[in-house]
Amino acid sequence: MARALLTAAVLALLLGMHAHAEAAPLPNAVARENALPGTTSWQRPLDGDVLIYGSEISAAPGDLLEFHVSTPFRYRIDVYRLGWYAGAGARLMACVPSCTGDEQGRVQPGADPPTAQPLRANWPVTDALPTGPDWPSGYYLAEAEATSGSGAGHVGTTYVIVRQADDALPSQILVQVPVNTWEAYNSWGGNSLYTVPRAYRVSFDRPFNEQAVSPLWWEIQLVRFLEREGYDVSYQTDLDTNVDVGTLVRHRLVIVAGHDEYWTLAMRDGFDNALAAGTNLAFTGSNDAFWNIKYEDGGRTILTYKSMYDPNPDATQKTAMFREIGRPECLLEGIQHADIRILDHPLDYTVTAAAASDPWLAGTGLGAGDRIVGVVGREHDSLAPYPGCAHPGQTVLFHYEGTGDLPADAVKYTAASGARVFAAGAQEFSWALDGWRSNDRLAPAAPVSSDRDAPADPRVQQFMRNALDDLTRPAAPAQVVRHRIGAVIHVSTGLPPDVRVTGRLIFRVRDGDAPTLVCSNRGPCLVPRVTEPGTYRFAAEFVDVWGRASAPTYSSAWTTR
Repeated sequence: MARALLTAAVLALLLGMHAHAEAAPLPNAVARENALPGTTSWQRPLDGDVLIYGSEISAAPGDLLEFHVSTPFRYRIDVYRLGWYAGAGARLMACVPSCTGDEQGRVQPGADPPTAQPLRANWPVTDALPTGPDWPSGYYLAEAEATSGSGAGHVGTTYVIVRQADDALPSQILVQVPVNTWEAYNSWGGNSLYTVPRAYRVSFDRPFNEQAVSPLWWEIQLVRFLEREGYDVSYQTDLDTNVDVGTLVRHRLVIVAGHDEYWTLAMRDGFDNALAAGTNLAFTGSNDAFWNIKYEDGGRTILTYKSMYDPNPDATQKTAMFREIGRPECLLEGIQHADIRILDHPLDYTVTAAAASDPWLAGTGLGAGDRIVGVVGREHDSLAPYPGCAHPGQTVLFHYEGTGDLPADAVKYTAASGARVFAAGAQEFSWALDGWRSNDRLAPAAPVSSDRDAPADPRVQQFMRNALDDLTRPAAPAQVVRHRIGAVIHVSTGLPPDVRVTGRLIFRVRDGDAPTLVCSNRGPCLVPRVTEPGTYRFAAEFVDVWGRASAPTYSSAWTTR
């Protein structure tokens, strides 16, 4: 019902619109949320004697959250939603047992030995919190804060992603949160997909080692930027995508945040299908969709052999690199993982000559040869040396040539469906969007190494605004054809294959004059023949359920004398 009402409202607005005007921006839950007062109290130091994990990594508004806490201290749990909040970065949503009370903790026994496959903490549920039915989608941080003893004021942390309510109108932008990669690198208890000996099964049923991986490294800067700018955005985890890949095509743009290295085959199929259906995609980190994994235990365990030695006899199903099983990531992203290096200096992008005239760079101040400092990071993606990666019409926007390592590239391309794809190819690209850094939270404090000091860059911020302006629009009509039928002209565009397109605008354009709106519907467009002298064309735009119009497509020109 909500979708139908919005569609009707958008079409009603279109009937009264003038040339190239769009429906007014619709209010959204995240913009309203960020207008509320925030707090900086969440930025507290970590303490290894306060540990917490959740029974859920993803939840819907109204769900019950269960937590498992181990600590010798008295404690309370504070739950924050992370965002912009006028720069404060978070809003306190709830506390357990209350925001002024606390409870006695205990050191929990029972964790599996480090050799367990998978290793689990096996702690009982110590606290439960019902989420509010009105909690907006977002990153939620749960801090178990010690209120007594030597750890007073220090915290242990875990995260839960609250997805959009099922009955809500889908947001324009969906951010996929890379929780699989968080867990792959999580070495709590001495076991991860990277320890020696390496585990091939890891579990969400244990605390995160935040010094190994954290959303506060590669993702929070993107979140702060999106919410500061007021975009209509919601969030879901890798697991949510795997459970229902159809969620991807309910949004105009899907952004893959941070370092999303571990995907299932269902996720990859879902992204391929969403792109074919006209969903725009943006990859704002690097090394995405690299390893194929499988879920066990209802999504609480990740399985991957990270090798073609996986005993599965079907080579296309083995839990190895996607490129090893015939699904190279560049077929989706346009680039793929090239190198990882820990260096004594930052790696910079350079603006290419091809990018200098690209509309996404308009008003940025970036020109050919300009540098974007430090964003390439320790892991980066490249167009070369992978034959078959380039897509027709693909543009390399930014390039790192490589000094002892492989090059890096940020690219854009347009798929056959008309959907646009952006891939940043750089681990720290989001750092140019916002200046908040997580280093001060680590205990003991971890100094910022010299290859991890990319500053926020207003030029890149404007680049991202330009890119998102394009990526939140539907694809343009493939063609505009006019047919003379007696005293009228029939203008056709063909029906858009994109189900999110709810209307179209057709303008008559005479050279030197403002365009004239002649049709604003999905049905036939019949307009009187013009008699005034001049050279004319028709321009057509598709309009989607969020009220955004595509770029115009023009018919051939004709002259009336």
